[in-house]
Amino acid sequence: MLRSLGYELVKLRVQKKNYVMLAGHILFLALCYLAFRSTRGGIFNRFDKTMNFHIDDLNSYLDGFFFARIAMVPTFIVLMPIVVATLAGDCVAGEMQEGNLKLYVSRPRSRNRILMSKFFAVYVATLLYCLYFAVVNLLIGISIFGISHTQLIMLVDDVFGTDVVIMGIPNALIRYFAATIYFSFSLTALGAITLFFSTIFNRMSAATVSVISLYFVCYVIGALPFSDTVRPYLLSEVMNNSFLLWLSPLPLNKLLANLSTLSLYLVGFLLMATLTFNYKDLK
Repeated sequence: MLRSLGYELVKLRVQKKNYVMLAGHILFLALCYLAFRSTRGGIFNRFDKTMNFHIDDLNSYLDGFFFARIAMVPTFIVLMPIVVATLAGDCVAGEMQEGNLKLYVSRPRSRNRILMSKFFAVYVATLLYCLYFAVVNLLIGISIFGISHTQLIMLVDDVFGTDVVIMGIPNALIRYFAATIYFSFSLTALGAITLFFSTIFNRMSAATVSVISLYFVCYVIGALPFSDTVRPYLLSEVMNNSFLLWLSPLPLNKLLANLSTLSLYLVGFLLMATLTFNYKDLK
């Protein structure tokens, strides 16, 4: 199993699309820097005008850590789903398209083991990508904007009745990387869905486009005002609820509910992918 996993990781590592993804992230951070620099100082205006939220020096809170947290949201909500869909979509359908999978399966090895090695390779790659993006966001933010000893985290006031949470650097770092791990797990659920589509289609583009379409359809549905009953179960909603980790105290019931829903997505689609792959006629 470990040998097969290493082989799958090597195949993922040598793909040229990795360099495109990394370059896209650097371009994204450059645009984030320009936007953050141009609006810096006006971000907290709504707190002063509507809630009498007074801070002696607001600009001191707009540091590199604040920049990293702001950049984390679109990185993991928009960029990483595309990355995972591209990687996982190529695992089966891509090799089928290139004609390599039939030869690989013809050797005396279990199809279940082949698929599981591909799944765990996607998980490891996703985890490494998430940690890389989190560290790069943090290093670039701190090197440019410095860091404040007190961290102010903006939250969603219409859901939990609070706009901000204030904490020290050690606590903020723990929660920052806890959110990163949460994102890596949620993106692995998306990878399992992509792997299922990859076992259905014979072309990598079809599997990737299908799962990206599914993700963004869920995202749009969740934003509609009349979707309250289905919103807690939508893929995009449970994937992107890492902001729960910034609350104090932690809403454990809500967090466990999200993790349980993600686990159901992951296990369910992985089982369907296994069944489909075992009975798939490889041409």
